[in-house]
Amino acid sequence: MAAIGLFYGSNTGNTESVSYIMKEEFDKIMPGGVEVHNIGRSTPDDLLKYSYLIIGIPTWNTGELQDDWDAFMPKLDSMDMKGKKVAFFGLGDQNGYGFNFLDAVGILADKVMERGAQVWGLWSSSGYQFEESKAKVEDHFLGLGIDEVGQAELSRPRIQKWVKDVKAEFGL
Repeated sequence: MAAIGLFYGSNTGNTESVSYIMKEEFDKIMPGGVEVHNIGRSTPDDLLKYSYLIIGIPTWNTGELQDDWDAFMPKLDSMDMKGKKVAFFGLGDQNGYGFNFLDAVGILADKVMERGAQVWGLWSSSGYQFEESKAKVEDHFLGLGIDEVGQAELSRPRIQKWVKDVKAEFGL
């Protein structure tokens, strides 16, 4: 079993694509260290078998959870995540949905912290243009922000840096 379980939800395929780019980047510095899972086909036990988790979620519509994560959310209520280290990444459109950019990351991060997990992989909010975000705390996001609509050219460099940061923060 890999050290890190990466769980994503994706309606359009963008979050899935980013998940596999992350796996490629992790494989460069930690071969075989990440297993990718679609949350729509996962159980709470699938998540709980990992000490280190990466969770990927797009913000859907006007600040809503992606469909598969929305369906999984009630299952989190019964999960003991004490001792789990969790890093988030989210996809959003800061220009089209600037009043709820990356909100799904904030909603999901709040839930896993409520269940006892520690959140790692914070990301600077500078370089983004948005009005509001439930994922923003002071000058950072509760995870990596990806905007494949307005800043696609920055996605891979951001992923590369974030992957190295998360590996170090996880102590792996």
